[in-house]
Order: sequence, then structure tokens, then C-alpha cells
Amino acid sequence: MRGEYPHAWEALTAAIAEARGAGYLGDGILHDEHPGAGFKVQVELRKGAGAYICGEETALFESIEGKRGFPRLKPPFPTTHGLFGQPTVINNVETLCNVPYIIAHGSAAYRQIGTEQSPGPKLFCLSGDVERPGLYEAPLGTSLRRLVFEQAGGVRSGRDLQAILLGGAAGAFATPAQLDVEMSFEGLRAAGLPLGSGVVMVFDESRDLREVLLGLGRFFAHESCGKCYPCQLGTQRQYEVLQRVAAVNPCLAMLFACRMLAGR
Repeated sequence: MRGEYPHAWEALTAAIAEARGAGYLGDGILHDEHPGAGFKVQVELRKGAGAYICGEETALFESIEGKRGFPRLKPPFPTTHGLFGQPTVINNVETLCNVPYIIAHGSAAYRQIGTEQSPGPKLFCLSGDVERPGLYEAPLGTSLRRLVFEQAGGVRSGRDLQAILLGGAAGAFATPAQLDVEMSFEGLRAAGLPLGSGVVMVFDESRDLREVLLGLGRFFAHESCGKCYPCQLGTQRQYEVLQRVAAVNPCLAMLFACRMLAGR
């Protein structure tokens, strides 16, 4: 867990202690239900220095091992040489949380949630200029409009919607005309938008998109791990360009911003 998340650290520590006290973690667990089975399950929580690159699995291994978060060369792959050099299965927590439902109810029941090509639920993080920011679970295929206006209560203070950043910092912007897009892999792909990590960040009419883009540029320039030269240098040059854009005539800057939003 990132060291910058003390509240989440406390919550997870308490949950692990609760599971251990209930007999679901440790040595010889579930001995009443499975006598002599000798099940052993341990959970270890480690703090790591936060870095965007630690979303890459091998960089996460490095961080867990107490080293700088930096991607490893592949091969070898985690299935043979992962954490501490051992075969490692690495999955997003959200993925792992779907496993109990599938085991308990079967894959057919799970596929009844979502769409044919994107089965299951998805966690969406609604933030920015909405009335009720938060983490919402919804079936894949839910419309963007429903997430923003029903789940999150609509744009804050009754202002007009300007843009929505989808998929995280490296995602893309949706316009108000795309509110009815289906939040599934195939629906967003058809619209030229990413699902990514499920981020839905709303910007109302009062936001200066030049400043938004400048903030994203600053983030990537700061977070580049420097392993790949195009990223190491490119993010710095991109940030410099965005600094100049933020300082020029607002009309020209908005034209440039709109082209960036369109991915041109």
C-alpha cells in the first residue's frame, strides 16, 4: 500500500486482524469445516513509496521488496520469477474480489451482470465537480449519464458540464455529447475512450481546461520513472509546452486544448 494512504492502512490492518481473529487467516484455518486439511493462509501488508509507475506489476514487486519502484525487464515473467524471485500471481484487488461470487454462484450467474463482451460489475471513482463524489459499483454497460447524474447527483451547484476525464490521468476526455456512452470495454472503444481504472472526473463550466491539462502535464513530468528516454524527456517537453499554452491568449489556448482533448 502507498505510504500516503494512512486511513486505508488502518482500515486494512483492522480487517486483517478481524479475519485472523475469526479463524480465516493463519495456520490450520477452517479446521472445523475441513478437519485435517491443514489450510494455511497468511496476509502481509507492506508500505511502499508511492509512484505512478508502481501500477506496473514488476515495479510493484520492486517496491514491495523495499527497493525503488522501477520496471524489470521481461522475460523472465512473474509466473516464474516474481516477488522475491518466486512464481507470483498478481491481480488487482477488484479482480480478486469477484472470485468469491463466481465460486459461490457460478460463472453463468456472474455473466448475467454487465454486457456480453464485458461481464461483471465495475468500480467507478466519481470525483471533481459532482454533488456526491465517491466510489460506486455498477454493472459494466451502465451509461456515463447515469453514473454522473443518478449515482453522483449531477454537476455541483447546478452548473453546466464542460468535460469528463475517463480512465485516469493517462485517459481521455469525454464531452457532454457523449454522456450516453456505454461504460463497457466495447462501448468506450467504439467512442474512442478508455475504461482504464474506472476514473470519472467531472469538470464544470467554471474550470479552465488549460490549467487542467497543465496539472496533468506536471504530474507526468514528475512521475516519470526515467527508464524510457522518450518518456523521461517527452514528459518534460510536454509540460513546458503546456506552460506556454497556459500563458497565451485564452482563445488560442482553448483551441489547442480542444485539439488535445480530441487526441490530435
